[in-house]
Amino acid sequence: MKSRILEAAAQEMNERGIKFTIDSVALRLGMSKKTIYQHFNTKDELISAIVDAVIQDLEDQETAVLQSESDFTVKLFSFLHIEPQRFGKINDWVMEDVKRCRPNDWVRVERFRQNHSRITARLLEDGVKSGHIRPVHAAVASKMLLGAVGQLMDYKFLAGNNITFHDALQVVADIFLHGVLSKPDSSHNV
Repeated sequence: MKSRILEAAAQEMNERGIKFTIDSVALRLGMSKKTIYQHFNTKDELISAIVDAVIQDLEDQETAVLQSESDFTVKLFSFLHIEPQRFGKINDWVMEDVKRCRPNDWVRVERFRQNHSRITARLLEDGVKSGHIRPVHAAVASKMLLGAVGQLMDYKFLAGNNITFHDALQVVADIFLHGVLSKPDSSHNV
């Protein structure tokens, strides 16, 4: 039951942001508010549980990618494309809503992002050691990715450029993995 409530609340949050109501969750599930309150004491607790579930989903995906037997390129590509899946696609403005209105939950999101950056740096270091990628400063590269993804959480930017967070993340991963030059030019060393 708790999982069903969480799923329905996540759908409501995805449609209405954090302004969804327990009434709307109850209506979606065809149950009473009292039943919901038997599992979650407050709406705040329910929102925090949604954030926790999304973070756990992302951490589970990280673990699966890192433990996979895939070659380095596939592993790196997969790691850079990790997105929440448990509740389906998250509307771009929902994360901005959480960032603006739920600072305690946002701290946990940021903690996840920082840890993801550290894991990315280790993955890049492994790629350098194995010869799959050219020598790069892994900490700088992972920080660059962290910053780029953070900037993509700006709903106004996404809406103004008519692009979804998912599509923007794909572009960042593509540029990171393949660069911006159409073909390597060794005459210009940076």
